[in-house]
Amino acid sequence: MPKIKILPPEVRKKIAAGEVVERPASVVKELVENAFDARANTIKISIVEGGIKEISVYDDGEGMEPEDLRLCYKHHATSKISSVADIFKIVSFGFRGEALASISQVSKLLIKSKHISQNQAYQVYVEFGEEKEFKPCHLVKGTLVVVKDLFSNLPARKAFLKSPRSETQKIAELVKALSFCFPEVKITLMTLSGKKENLLFSWRGGSTEDLISLVTQVKKEYIIADVFEKKPYNFEVFLSSTAKTFPHTKYLYTIVNNRLVKDDKLNKIIISCLKPFYGNLGYPAGVIRIYAPYHLVDVNVHPAKWEVRFREEKELFEGLKQAIEKLFKKKKAYALEKQSKEATETLVREPISTYAPKPKEFSPKPRPLVCEKVIEEEKVKYLGTFKNAYFIFEINDELYIIDQHALSERVIFEELLQRYSKNFTKQELLIPVLLNTEAVDYEKLKDTVSKLNELGFSLEVIDTGEVILKAYPGIFGEEVIEAVEKVLSLEFAVVEDLKREVIAEYACKLAKKKGDFIDQREAIYLVKKMLENGLSTCPHGRPLFFKIEEAEIEKRLRRRV
Repeated sequence: MPKIKILPPEVRKKIAAGEVVERPASVVKELVENAFDARANTIKISIVEGGIKEISVYDDGEGMEPEDLRLCYKHHATSKISSVADIFKIVSFGFRGEALASISQVSKLLIKSKHISQNQAYQVYVEFGEEKEFKPCHLVKGTLVVVKDLFSNLPARKAFLKSPRSETQKIAELVKALSFCFPEVKITLMTLSGKKENLLFSWRGGSTEDLISLVTQVKKEYIIADVFEKKPYNFEVFLSSTAKTFPHTKYLYTIVNNRLVKDDKLNKIIISCLKPFYGNLGYPAGVIRIYAPYHLVDVNVHPAKWEVRFREEKELFEGLKQAIEKLFKKKKAYALEKQSKEATETLVREPISTYAPKPKEFSPKPRPLVCEKVIEEEKVKYLGTFKNAYFIFEINDELYIIDQHALSERVIFEELLQRYSKNFTKQELLIPVLLNTEAVDYEKLKDTVSKLNELGFSLEVIDTGEVILKAYPGIFGEEVIEAVEKVLSLEFAVVEDLKREVIAEYACKLAKKKGDFIDQREAIYLVKKMLENGLSTCPHGRPLFFKIEEAEIEKRLRRRV
C-alpha cells in the first residue's frame, strides 16, 4: 500500500495555524500589527487567564467594510498583495492573509468593525474556522477582535502552554516591544479577573526616549541617541550609555521598517557592532531602527514574520557599524586646567612611536594637544598615578581611576583601526614562519586563513594542517605574528570581527604595561582621546575606568549623613 497521502483540508489548516499561532502572545502580535496597519491612534488590549481563555484587542483605526469583514478570516484573504511582484515590495505588517485565518481555526473568534466611510458597524462570529453569524452591531469606530478558548479544539497543543501567569508575562513583554514600532500610538494592556481590572502596561504615546525610560526604568539622562544615513539605509539609534547596562539583551529592540524583528543573524551583527563600546560591561537598553528600501528586505521568510533577510548584508553591517561609531564618537572640545605655565607651553602630542616604534609610516607628526577656546568646557585635571598602573584624574568634579594599560591599548587600537587598509604594502618575511595550530579544526582553520588573506596577510595551509605566514600588512610590526597565531584558534562569522581581533591582540602587545612609567604629557593625551571618542572599554571589553562622585567621598568620610 502507498505510504504517501494528501492531508485533508481540516488537517492542513490546523498545521498552518500552528505555524503562525504558537501561544496567546502570537495572537496579540498579529492583532496589534493589524491595528498598526489600520492606522490606529489607540490600541487597547485585555486578556483573561493569560490569553488562554480570552484576548480582546480594540483599535480606533479605519475599520473594515462588511464585505471585507466576511472575508478577512479566510485563508489567503488579503488586501496587501495581488501578484508575485507585490511580495518583494511589502510595506504593511499583515500581508499573507494567514493571521486571522490561523486564529479562527483554533479559537472562537468575534470581530466587530465599522469602516470610516460607513454609518453602520457589523460583526462576524466564527467557531474553529466556520462562520456562525454575521449581523449589524454597535461600535462607534474602528475594530474590536475577541478571541476565546484558544486551542480548545487542540488539547495536545494547549497542553504545551505555560501557566496563565507565564503567558501573561510573555504578552506583557511583547506589547512593550511592539510599542517601539510606532511610539506615537497609545497602547494599554490589562488583565481581567471577574470584574476586576489590573493594568499591566500603559503608554500614552510620545518620544522613543520616554518609552525606553518607561519600559526599562533607565532615566532619560542616560539615553544617547543619533541618526545616521548610509545609502540605501537609514538608522536611528537609541541606547543607554555604558553607565547603565544589563547582563542580557532583553531590553535591546530591533525595528526594521517599523516592524519588530527577532532575527538571530541580525542580532549577532548588532552585538558585534556594540562590543567595541560596551565590551564586557553588559548590553545596553534601547532601540535600533533600520529603514531600508523594501526591495532589499525579504520579510516573508518566517510564518510569524519575526525574521528578515537583507539582500546586501555587507552594506548593512557597515552602515550599522558607522551609525554606532557616530553615536559614541561625537567630538567634544576639552580644556585642560593649567598645571603651570611651563607645562602648558610644552604640552604637545607625544608621537605614537613612543609605544609603537614600528613601522615608521604609522607615526603622525606631533601637533598641539590643548584646545584653546572651547564652547563646551570640561574641567580635566591630572593628579598623578598609583603604582605606575592607574592614572588619577579629576574630571568635572569627579575622581577618575583609569587603567593605563587598558587605555593605552584602546587608543592604539583606535588609531590602527582608523588607518587600516588592505592596500598597505606587505611586509614580506625573508623566512616564512610556521605557526602553531594544534587542536584547531581543519575546516575552521581554512576559513580563518581565507579571511586573514582577505585582510592583506599571506598565509598558506599545508597538507599537515599547519599554517605558514609569508607576509603581513605593512601597518604591523613583527608582534602581529603572535596575534595571528592566537586568532587562528578562534571562529569568526564576518571578516570585520576578525580584523578587530587581530588589531586588538596587536595593540595589547604594543601598549604600555602595568608598572611602565608614563609621563604627565602622555597620560593627558591618552585621557583626552578617551574623552573625545567616548571610550569606556579596552578592545577586549574590560572597563577603562571607574569614577567616584564627590558625594560618595563625603559619605564615606562621614562629612555627609
